[in-house]
Amino acid sequence: MKIRRDALGVSGIVFTVALLMLTPAMWKAASTVRESSLWGPVTGDRFQDCFAPAGFASLAVIVIGLIVTWGGYIRGVRWTWFVMLVVVWAWAFPVFILPYLRPWKGVETTAQSFASSIREGGMDGNFMEVSLIFLLMVLALVLPIRRFISRQRAPR
Repeated sequence: MKIRRDALGVSGIVFTVALLMLTPAMWKAASTVRESSLWGPVTGDRFQDCFAPAGFASLAVIVIGLIVTWGGYIRGVRWTWFVMLVVVWAWAFPVFILPYLRPWKGVETTAQSFASSIREGGMDGNFMEVSLIFLLMVLALVLPIRRFISRQRAPR
């Protein structure tokens, strides 16, 4: 296997590292499947969480991100950049960063409750770790932008 030393190769490695850093916390959230319920309280004041479905969904997004990164992003396929843009800004930002930037008063949103699950589950409420992972994803997205956006179309 040939190791690429251009922006696409570095970007692919950074995306892989960032996504794999999130995997243990998402796996821990998904492993609460026995305690999870979408239907609300089970007994008295004990509420079940619904983090297992969100954990499984996040694991699916991570797998899709890795497949897209190593299937087409590394080769410079244009649509893969837009897929990774959606992964970063429609999944990672609302789930990991938005709850820290916009604290909701008294109302726990899905993203905020999922962020609290990650804090309790694996990242221990470490905003610096979450923000570092998000910044790595943004860096990986911006690094090869010239290659994806300003590329001339090949004549047919």
